[in-house]
Amino acid sequence: MNAHSDTANASHLIHLRDGEVVLYKRGLGPCWQARYKLSSGVWQRFSTKTADLSLAKVKATEAYDRARFLRKEGYPETTRRFNSVAKQAIAKMQSDLDAGRGKQAYNSYIQAINKYLIPYFGKKQIDRISYADLESFEEWRLEQLGKYPKASTITNHNSAMNRIFDIAVQCGWMTKTQVPELKNSGKKSVRRPDFTFPEWIRIQRNLREFPKLATKDKARRMRELLRDYVLILRNTGMRHGTESLNLKWKHIEWYRHNNGQQYLRLTVSGKTGPRELIARHNVRIFLERIQQRFEKLKKMTFDDLLKAKVDEFVFRLSDGTQTKNLNATFEQFLDHYGLLRDKL
Repeated sequence: MNAHSDTANASHLIHLRDGEVVLYKRGLGPCWQARYKLSSGVWQRFSTKTADLSLAKVKATEAYDRARFLRKEGYPETTRRFNSVAKQAIAKMQSDLDAGRGKQAYNSYIQAINKYLIPYFGKKQIDRISYADLESFEEWRLEQLGKYPKASTITNHNSAMNRIFDIAVQCGWMTKTQVPELKNSGKKSVRRPDFTFPEWIRIQRNLREFPKLATKDKARRMRELLRDYVLILRNTGMRHGTESLNLKWKHIEWYRHNNGQQYLRLTVSGKTGPRELIARHNVRIFLERIQQRFEKLKKMTFDDLLKAKVDEFVFRLSDGTQTKNLNATFEQFLDHYGLLRDKL
């Protein structure tokens, strides 16, 4: 932007401190505006909120002197409120997600920022968040949750917070030394042993019954998808999370083994990169069940669907939306049938 682009008339420019500070009028507003250049070369602009020239000069030079002092002492010359930086972090993560290069965890970070971080820290200056603020936040979060959060929940919140701090440091709104260390005192999750064979028999049988117990249509559709989701993961070795949620129909194809038998091959991509999975024969049944929930897809045979390389996610509800709550629904399922000791 041109240094004079927001000035209505060059004759209204008043230079102070050897031209380092500029006062000017903008449009028909009565108040004097001011600007000075930061060490980064970016112009810092603000309103003096006064039409009195003498007072405006004092306010402008004081702001300039304060910025010079902060720079000399190694502090940011300017800063932002937490909510402003947080919204930039959300916009960046959402942009990465829309472009297909964002991590699945970004959805959880965005949710944590909107539900917990902005409501509590929103009006605070990003460079003035102290350890006392973090301790107070923990007490507030405990009240909101109604229980002690698990370590995984706090890790998620801390990761979201650090993304906000990273942007603030990159933009010069706080220094690395001002970023507080985030601790995790949450409850550790207790991992249950793998399901035994009899337990898996119970799970498969109860997964058929579970959708019938739903009182709402969306819950029923979620439980129907959960059944096929669990069975496909069980019979392919696919990992819950990024690998499964990124699976599209175009990633599934027929593969003929050296023994002459034909198998389904799924190409998945997760945190460790892409890998190929060979599915057990019954996976075709589960995939066809998902296919039949979509008007466009059920018009094709299963073989034609794979040949068409359809660029749509496999694990979606019948209305086309991709849910992020299958893990919670599985936990609800295990709890209902007395099997809850761990999540997917």
